[in-house]
Amino acid sequence: MKIGLLAETAACPIETIRYYEKIGLLPKPERLPNGYRDYHGKHLKWLQFILRCRALGFTQNEVKRLSGIAQQTQPDCSDVHELLVEHLLDVQKKLLDLRQMENALIRLTAKCQDGSLNDCPVIDELMDT
Repeated sequence: MKIGLLAETAACPIETIRYYEKIGLLPKPERLPNGYRDYHGKHLKWLQFILRCRALGFTQNEVKRLSGIAQQTQPDCSDVHELLVEHLLDVQKKLLDLRQMENALIRLTAKCQDGSLNDCPVIDELMDT
């Protein structure tokens, strides 16, 4: 199949497919005599794998690690588990940071009075060191 059909089937931009090929996440397809890329079911499978990993917030390096594990003849599930635990801890840290950011924004929003910048306590607080 051509890249357009692969992109449509995977609901993914063509540029993303080319990028994943370029960085080595997606196997390079064979070329037809006319120079077009010729994708197969394995490409769709790997592309969906990559997209699902990215949707879960995995970095490109983490996707490469998972991909490497998946390509082993006898993958070690403990390696996958270790990566998942690391990623989960990162997500939990980000959630904590976002909650702290949310609380700060709620507090600052509550300080807003009439929307005038003449005597804005929010600007004053943000300017203080």
